Amino acid sequence: MVKLEATRKNGNVVISEESFGHLLNCLANQKFIGEPPPCGDAIALGKKKYDAIQVENQKCIDDFYFQCRDLLSK
Repeated sequence: MVKLEATRKNGNVVISEESFGHLLNCLANQKFIGEPPPCGDAIALGKKKYDAIQVENQKCIDDFYFQCRDLLSK
């Protein structure tokens, strides 16, 4: 899991480039969670492995979401 590197200051959130990149990846991956395999590479993995990857991706997305929410609530 990626640790959020960000601070709140004067009504702004300042986020590291690594954390911002991870946030963008979360947004991009979220739209595929729960969808059937979108490509031949995913199909080649097999449904069980593909589903496990989706579960792991969702855990990472949820973890980062809660870190961001925690930052905003401080």
